[in-house]
Amino acid sequence: MARTTPQRRLVERRTLAVILIALVCLSLTIQGTPAHQVPAISRVRSENPLLSAAIVQGAERSTTFRRLIEAIDATDGLVYVLEGRCGQGVRACLHMSLELSGKNRLLRILVNPRRAPGCELMGSIGHELRHALEALSNPNVRTSSGLSSFFHQIGPEGPRRFETPEAIQVGLAVEKEAC
Repeated sequence: MARTTPQRRLVERRTLAVILIALVCLSLTIQGTPAHQVPAISRVRSENPLLSAAIVQGAERSTTFRRLIEAIDATDGLVYVLEGRCGQGVRACLHMSLELSGKNRLLRILVNPRRAPGCELMGSIGHELRHALEALSNPNVRTSSGLSSFFHQIGPEGPRRFETPEAIQVGLAVEKEAC
């Protein structure tokens, strides 16, 4: 049986150390780093580049906006922010449709960017995200008619219109914080 030399033992120790470091790195790659360090895919999304940028800027600049997104991310809802027109001359609205996709509830926010430029765009999206969170906070709201009924119970303003004081405050806070 051959004896190992001190130089050979040093090479073996270094090789072992390199292997251990590689395994730790591989483990982190497979398992991920702690959740607070890895951004999850948000449950608030848009395919429109202008609206996506407004969502990112809103989250970066406004604590209120960021907390809304975090709260929605903790629900079973997916909120799509889309370019579109709302009735009654408003800049943005929560579309009164709710769809189920597996365990997820899908909501849509329509925004007219031409009617809500710059900071108003972030404020309008924040306002509507608050409405989305209001609905998603109630696990019994699972249909379009249930969504409509829910809002007409908590914030009626007319036959086809609703508003809540919380959403008004959020919109104003987002505009103030973001701009």
